[in-house]
Amino acid sequence: MKQPRGVFVGFTVIAALVIVLTTGGLEGGAVAGTTPGISAAEAGGHIGEYATVCGVVKSAAYLSRSKGRPTFLNLGKPYPDQPFTVVIWGSTRDLFERSPEALFDGRRICVTGTIVTYQGKVQIVVDDPEQIELADAVLPIELSYLEKVLVKVVMASLGQDVTYGSGEWDEEASRALTEFQEAEGLEPTGLPDAATLRALAEGVTEMPADDQTMIIRLLLFNLAQREESR
Repeated sequence: MKQPRGVFVGFTVIAALVIVLTTGGLEGGAVAGTTPGISAAEAGGHIGEYATVCGVVKSAAYLSRSKGRPTFLNLGKPYPDQPFTVVIWGSTRDLFERSPEALFDGRRICVTGTIVTYQGKVQIVVDDPEQIELADAVLPIELSYLEKVLVKVVMASLGQDVTYGSGEWDEEASRALTEFQEAEGLEPTGLPDAATLRALAEGVTEMPADDQTMIIRLLLFNLAQREESR
């Protein structure tokens, strides 16, 4: 049976947009800057220094029944093999807007403070929430407005809890993409790298034609609203 032309066109447009995202057709293509710092693995060579250490939180734990109610954010590798740990005591934990493990587990962070050791483990003790900065909130590539909307719409169509009313890449988008990456067995960075974009592209090809058409309509309506607001 001949495929309806509208469905074919819908698939073609989606495929073209996916190709733009996965073959380098990104505006600018520049690598965005992140907070300078040393890696978790290198921190052991800077004991006693006041410095910034960056890395992905591979495991996190809140010991609510232990003395001082500590929270541990382990960078580089999960406990007990982590090369570096961020320690947050209960009194400081209460200053965070949300639990530190919910905020940072699986995310790339940078923490600033004096690097010390405790029982052979390298760490920084955090006394102020502002010592910790999310380092993955900035995209590693410069996506255009439409490209960011496309990624978010595809994520939503694949069942991720993310809103697509704007082209801003916020913490909600990063968190939703992290969940998608974990489900696909990818590194959970929360950033739309090439491997993640290709996984999203595969998801699009498996969608029913009606869902593909819906994505196109949402993109066009979103773009129209942006133009009307100028």
